[in-house]
Amino acid sequence: MIKLNLEVKTNEEKRIKEYLEENVSETLADKINNGVHIIKNDKELINKKDLSGFMNYASAEARKLVNNNVRCACIEDTTVFGWAIHYFEEDSIEGKLYNLDGTENKPEIKSKPIEKPKEVKPIIKQNPQQNMFDLMLKMESEEKEEIIINEELKIDQKTGLVETTKDLKESFDEQITILLCSVFGDKLEVK
Repeated sequence: MIKLNLEVKTNEEKRIKEYLEENVSETLADKINNGVHIIKNDKELINKKDLSGFMNYASAEARKLVNNNVRCACIEDTTVFGWAIHYFEEDSIEGKLYNLDGTENKPEIKSKPIEKPKEVKPIIKQNPQQNMFDLMLKMESEEKEEIIINEELKIDQKTGLVETTKDLKESFDEQITILLCSVFGDKLEVK
């Protein structure tokens, strides 16, 4: 039986390793134990595969077989063992990449140049409709103690209370309607 230098972390990985040790050729065992020389980004590297990488590969292959609406599926052992042989035999499948000196290859992270934010020009509307926020800012900038609207209502800026100089018999709804009409003008419909 051929001995493979594969680290086992789970019982499933142990079963795959045992199968491989009983069934691989000496050529495949050499690929598994020593890795394969590849050229990537004009650099010679060693591609080494491990059981953890195989488990990810097998999981992806199983998903391909399963219908999207199925909650679970069973894959036969012979299919999974066939995937194991294919995974370790196929040179185009990448595992961990190492430099020729045995250190792990860490690809360069190319940073994008920082782009200066474009100047945002404010959009000026024709006849902009005032909103309550704009009205409040206007009130603060004028620094008035109170604002008189239609000479019947006044707003105390410090307390925010609406005071009326009219007869208090008018309903609250009428007072609010007057206030809103004076703020929003003809943009407001009263029904």
